[in-house]
Amino acid sequence: MYLGGSGMAYGRDIEADFDTLIDLMADMIDTQVDVRRTDGDDWIVDLQALSVKLFKQLCSARSLLEPTSFINSRKQVFQFIDQSTVIVAVRACIESYIAMNWIFGSRDIEHRRFRHRIWTLAGLYDRLGLHATTDEGRRKVSETQAQADELTVEVLASPFLLSDYTDKQRKRVLKGDWRVDWSWTDQAVRAGFHKKYFESMYSHYCGYAHSSYISALQVRDSANSIDDQRMLARAALQAGVHVLAHFLFFYATILDAPMRVFESNEEAHRCAGIWHFGAEEMDYLYEQKKDADPDGRGAAGQAGG
Repeated sequence: MYLGGSGMAYGRDIEADFDTLIDLMADMIDTQVDVRRTDGDDWIVDLQALSVKLFKQLCSARSLLEPTSFINSRKQVFQFIDQSTVIVAVRACIESYIAMNWIFGSRDIEHRRFRHRIWTLAGLYDRLGLHATTDEGRRKVSETQAQADELTVEVLASPFLLSDYTDKQRKRVLKGDWRVDWSWTDQAVRAGFHKKYFESMYSHYCGYAHSSYISALQVRDSANSIDDQRMLARAALQAGVHVLAHFLFFYATILDAPMRVFESNEEAHRCAGIWHFGAEEMDYLYEQKKDADPDGRGAAGQAGG
């Protein structure tokens, strides 16, 4: 179990807390739909799209916690909880939130717009890298190139291009690299996660995505036990609830209508606060491990797979 903030997430009913917070997330996203947009607020459309993407990923992770019964063509029944897919889904949730936090997390709205532009430019270059085989596809490539050219002019005109990047980095940004010289760990720390906690968790989850030995070992050892499969899947869902709580606070600080919904639901707000523990609130856990393991070769290193 993870320890969380002033309220302590230890011993909580993970599924119940997830249900409380996912309902709040849906209400906060929905309330923004009816807000009238103004010029220069195109970034909000993409923030909404990424928020819905994260919502679906979280819901998928939660639904996979329930046992699956698969009946094949020979009428054999296979019942299991696919903890591997839960873990991979939660990894996707983590990356979605971290990317969102980087793109839209600046307090300066012009800086937010700038980062949205270079993220969009990167996406346009990704599309230009696809091979068009039809007339419709070639037309789309031509339109995308025009969009990229127009957006490049806007990026070049921004003072943030000069203040945020070196000359070498600027060239990479203009070629469509929006994650210049930062790693998922770097940005996770900026987003409020504890560095050692994130490194061990993310490395372990990446191991499941890329078929590490540890992932195979855990699948093998839990093959005949639904309870063991559920335990491993619930551990991953805990990380999902942690990300969900971070999203709720993040989203509420950016948009006024979701903030009003967030503050009006006292029970869900309190629950989010329990799971919204920051890096400083986990320091003592790693200090304890350091004291017990002075060479730093303990659980964090082993978890990476």
